[in-house]
Amino acid sequence: MAGVFITIEGVEGSGKSTQLARLSARIQRLGLPLVVSKEPGGTALGKELRRLLLEPHPSGEVWCPDAELLLFYADRAQHLHAVVRPALDEGKLVLLDRFEDSTRAYQGASGVPDGAMDRIGDLVLRRLKPHLTLLLDLDPEEGMARVAARNGAHGAFAETRFDQAALEFHRRVRARFLALAQAEPNRIAVVSARESPDQVEAALWSRVSPLLRSAGLGVD
Repeated sequence: MAGVFITIEGVEGSGKSTQLARLSARIQRLGLPLVVSKEPGGTALGKELRRLLLEPHPSGEVWCPDAELLLFYADRAQHLHAVVRPALDEGKLVLLDRFEDSTRAYQGASGVPDGAMDRIGDLVLRRLKPHLTLLLDLDPEEGMARVAARNGAHGAFAETRFDQAALEFHRRVRARFLALAQAEPNRIAVVSARESPDQVEAALWSRVSPLLRSAGLGVD
């Protein structure tokens, strides 16, 4: 049996971590073979790249957009090799927190040309695409207010470089996510993240369960 590949995407503060935990728990209760991972940082080597990419450097130096792009794809290449492709080959369900669409949205919003992402994406992905991408959509102003509240509760060390980016950057990220969804409506399901966590969970499951049924996984 071929594996099933699902990704969760969204702007900062959209509740991805909460919904990923809820969805993975629901799938585990069904007894389905599941691998849950994230990008960047889904492998031991990737954790080092995640730190370099997301934590502000003490020197204040920041990655230029091209260098940032290459580091994200280095993480993805290793992740696909070590985690994602083996799990799919074994017929497992793979659930990822962020994947290629985040690169297209965030690095595109940083000014990296689509053509550059096309070329390196072809090399790394080798035509692999998720069967379903769940895009949690939220106005960036509301998302960043949630981030501020979250970071205030957990301390400054909870912040990433992207948490600290200007609101206009996050608006560009959202616009790029929505453009991707418009271009691939059969793969990307847009779900409003403004609703309660229970309502968002139900909306996500209404997209996931038909895919699992069609894959022969016996989901009611």
